[in-house]
Amino acid sequence: MEPLHFMTDTNEESSGLLSLPAELLAQTLVDYADWGELARLACVKKSWSNLLKDAGAGSEWSLTQALLEGSHGLQVNHTLALQLLHKLAGVVILRSNKIDEEEDVTFTYQIISDNHFIPAMKKLGECYLQQNNKEEGIAWLKAAYEFGDDLEAGYELGSIYEHGLFDIAPDVYKATEWYKKAAIGGHINGMAEYGMCCELGCGREPNDEEALEWYMKAARQGHATANFSVGEAFEEARGVPQSDAEACLWYYKAAMEGDDGSIAALRRLHDIARIVVPGVTNLLGN
Repeated sequence: MEPLHFMTDTNEESSGLLSLPAELLAQTLVDYADWGELARLACVKKSWSNLLKDAGAGSEWSLTQALLEGSHGLQVNHTLALQLLHKLAGVVILRSNKIDEEEDVTFTYQIISDNHFIPAMKKLGECYLQQNNKEEGIAWLKAAYEFGDDLEAGYELGSIYEHGLFDIAPDVYKATEWYKKAAIGGHINGMAEYGMCCELGCGREPNDEEALEWYMKAARQGHATANFSVGEAFEEARGVPQSDAEACLWYYKAAMEGDDGSIAALRRLHDIARIVVPGVTNLLGN
């Protein structure tokens, strides 16, 4: 699209443009200008000073993305982006005062709008974590899950606690708790991770049958390593009767997705695999 060339006030066409109602003017400019052009126009005339703000009404998420990414003609502006995210979230987080140094900081949530925009809560969590504001970042990810059942936010919390991301102390119990919440909600990676928690006894008692149940749920949705884990369970008789033939069927599904462990398992069980899985020889190249 050709760049816009806006006229000065003395130009007849510009006078016609300025005579439009403010709402129609904003909509007209938004239709033909990107955020950067609107920002520059806001500096041209006093009557246009709120143009970017007015144009952003109802489009705050799009404007926020542009400010965070430095796209659509705007420079990166985290301060303004955070202001917009807080407005979109519709919730205020209140921090408690610690009585002593060993006590964990807790947060409560105050609802300020009936319109909760859950992606804004999740993005606030990610932004604060990247800025090393760990406690508030965690609080916003939790808000995204609590207010909007954001399963990805729940899964991210599990990963953070498992791997100690963002310099947060690893906590296997919290990791397992959040993986379980994500799994119950239907998050495919959450299912696979919680299955592993059940298998290894991470943050809970080990249980091969429960592990297999979650692995199968993830595998049926196409999770490659979960397919491998199901195959391994059949090969090693963990939670099910031993069956190399059944193991090969599950290994093959994962191998088709490029899972190296499953390819190695099919090579190891090749004599059985070539009988129960047509085409496995072509897959393995021998």
